Amino acid sequence: MRHAYRLSGWWLLALLVLAVPAWAGDDEEEGEKAAPEIEYLALQPKLIVNLAGRRHYLSADVQLMIKGKDNKERIQKHTPLIRHALIMLFSGLPPEQVADISQREQLREKALTEIRKLLDTYSDSDGLKDVFFTEFLVQ
Repeated sequence: MRHAYRLSGWWLLALLVLAVPAWAGDDEEEGEKAAPEIEYLALQPKLIVNLAGRRHYLSADVQLMIKGKDNKERIQKHTPLIRHALIMLFSGLPPEQVADISQREQLREKALTEIRKLLDTYSDSDGLKDVFFTEFLVQ
């Protein structure tokens, strides 16, 4: 009789050990569903603009970091406006201004501000988290 109680105790313990990770997995999945995913939107084709002076140009690949698929779809509709704003912002800059890393960072922040203003004018900038230069070539 004692032996039967030991076996049933082991089965109960084994079931508890196996069931706990299954419950923990459910909580993680719910948390993942609750938080919107980060999406990236590449502004294609790359931006190529003339800089101030003779024979200087800037070639840049720009990516937008967006929170959530719905926001990405909404912001993607305004890609031509965003590209225009960035072309106007970058055109005619002195090559020295875009050669320095700290000035590139300021330019990135200025680009983010301009894009947010533009989106707020025509839609809203909710979901736009950041702007990144994934390629930045000055020649």
